[in-house]
Amino acid sequence: MGDKINRIVILEKNIKGDLSRCQICKINFTAIQPCIMCQLRIEKEEELGRELTKEEIWKLGDFLR
Repeated sequence: MGDKINRIVILEKNIKGDLSRCQICKINFTAIQPCIMCQLRIEKEEELGRELTKEEIWKLGDFLR
C-alpha cells in the first residue's frame, strides 16, 4: 500500500512520462514541461509581446478557483 507512483499517462495528448516538478515554477507536478499554468503564462506573454503583471497572472488562473 506504500508504493510510490511517479509515472503518468495523459491519454488525450498520448504522453507517457515521469511525474516531476515543473522546470519553470518548481511548484506544480507534471509530466509535461512546462506545467499547464506556466505554459498558459508563456503563451499569453508571447501573444501580448511583454511580461504579464501579477494581476494578469492571477486572472489567468481564475478558472482554477
